[in-house]
Amino acid sequence: MYDPDKSKAVTKRLVQPGPRPSLPSPELGSMRILEMRLVHQWVTETCNTMSSAKVPAMAKMWGVSVPKMAFEYEPLLHTLLALGAAHRSTLLPQEASALRPVYHGYIDSAVRKHRPVTASLDNTTTDAVCFNTVLLSLYTLFLRSEPSTLPYDPPVMWLTLAQGIRTVIKSAYEKLVANNSALCPLLFAAPDVWRSPDREQRIYNGPLKPLQFLLHYRPEDDGMDKETLEVYEEAVAYIERFYIAVQKGEEDYMLRRMFCGFPPVIPQAYIAYVAARRPRALIILAYAFALIHEHEDIWWLRGIPAREVEGINGIIPAEWKWLMVWPMHVIATGSAQGQEVPIPRTSTVLSGMSTP
Repeated sequence: MYDPDKSKAVTKRLVQPGPRPSLPSPELGSMRILEMRLVHQWVTETCNTMSSAKVPAMAKMWGVSVPKMAFEYEPLLHTLLALGAAHRSTLLPQEASALRPVYHGYIDSAVRKHRPVTASLDNTTTDAVCFNTVLLSLYTLFLRSEPSTLPYDPPVMWLTLAQGIRTVIKSAYEKLVANNSALCPLLFAAPDVWRSPDREQRIYNGPLKPLQFLLHYRPEDDGMDKETLEVYEEAVAYIERFYIAVQKGEEDYMLRRMFCGFPPVIPQAYIAYVAARRPRALIILAYAFALIHEHEDIWWLRGIPAREVEGINGIIPAEWKWLMVWPMHVIATGSAQGQEVPIPRTSTVLSGMSTP
């Protein structure tokens, strides 16, 4: 027989909350609070400082897709934390000394765990690995802004890590596109350098070639054979395209994207020439930094172009100094727009005289 009182008692027991499972203390350690603060820093501010973030699809990519992937790929998470800390240190100088070991520590962990993964990409790691490679390159560039008492050394680490973007993306390009990767907005907006090894597709063949003299001055200093010349031709072609974009008054964020696109596009041999301190390679790099100088007003680039141009000027041989007149003038005046390069007389190029 149905007993309404008994039924009510059973129902009451079923709906009555049982004892709560033990929960972690709501108190967070200082490190956890710092990590939350740095994640917040990334998603609210730092992600918007990426050069491509002016494009809505890429703003969403940096602010939504990348943090989501970071929780699945620890090296990317640590890179985001490092960049958040580095950015915060530029916004709050009073915290800079305390934040410096924080972002150095996170980036050390990111690099240590990221490096072995790049040797074996697969469908579950490719997106995150590619994003991490891009951001590690940006972080390495930012480090060039830190004070140093050491003699000037060319930015070989930045060039090398940025070159890694090309290596990683080219190895997985077709798979990224086929899987509609979160990286696609960046791939489709970037210069078309990932798809084919054909160097001719990356050469600028526009009507203006104002920097060709950089290829022909003192060829004996480089042992200029056909292969060496081709390496320099690619580098100079990109800088000429960059120069033309500056003269046309392209927007700051577009010019910063072009600047950051230089290392992934150039041949790996060019980076070796920079590491060996070959004057021609260093001067080409100085022109790149001079061109971006006026457009450096972003935390990860600010102050770097002048330091690099002046540093290069300080280590090249005297007979090459006149080629640094234009980059040094741009740094002094603050602008490359409207500043024509001092195209030398043919006789000067052939003889290698020290004055134009």
